[in-house]
Amino acid sequence: MPAKPGSDNTNDNELAQLRAEVDRLRALVGPNEQTYIQLKTEIWSARDAVIGAEAENGLLRGQVKSMHAAVAPTLMIHQFLKDEVLLRVKRWRTYVRRLVIKVGKKLRR
Repeated sequence: MPAKPGSDNTNDNELAQLRAEVDRLRALVGPNEQTYIQLKTEIWSARDAVIGAEAENGLLRGQVKSMHAAVAPTLMIHQFLKDEVLLRVKRWRTYVRRLVIKVGKKLRR
């Protein structure tokens, strides 16, 4: 908060608060501005790495979706063939059972 001109006590108090804030920030960042610049550079590098990773993630998601689209018809064909084979096996099983029953009846006579 800006102090009123001519108020020495307020200026001293505000100056003390600002110095305390600078000390607090220096404790967080380090003793000089070079450390702050290095920290800022590391943050930018980390941000760029995150942006790159998100872009790669988007590409991989797109590849997965295209693979799902490519596999879907194959899965449908697989299911159709499986159902068709099972149906034919059941029909053959029924045919063989009936044949065995007929042959068994003819042999018993």
